[in-house]
Amino acid sequence: MDNCLFCRIAGKEIPAKVVYEDAKMLAFEDIRPQAPVHVLLIPKSHFASLNEAPEGAEALLGELLFRAREIARERGIA
Repeated sequence: MDNCLFCRIAGKEIPAKVVYEDAKMLAFEDIRPQAPVHVLLIPKSHFASLNEAPEGAEALLGELLFRAREIARERGIA
């Protein structure tokens, strides 16, 4: 999506302070955090909401949850 902010961040069009990245996902610090630790974790494939997650995305969604857990542990908030 050309106008999707998160797709533009994942595509490196908009700079971000990256916490984690692999071929499927990107985690980065929020530029206006609402908590002492505020990391956003997004899939690199676009879907606007969980309701729009395509069939077959179960593995990716599970990987996102496990990566979120690891990031929380690394930041001392698990």
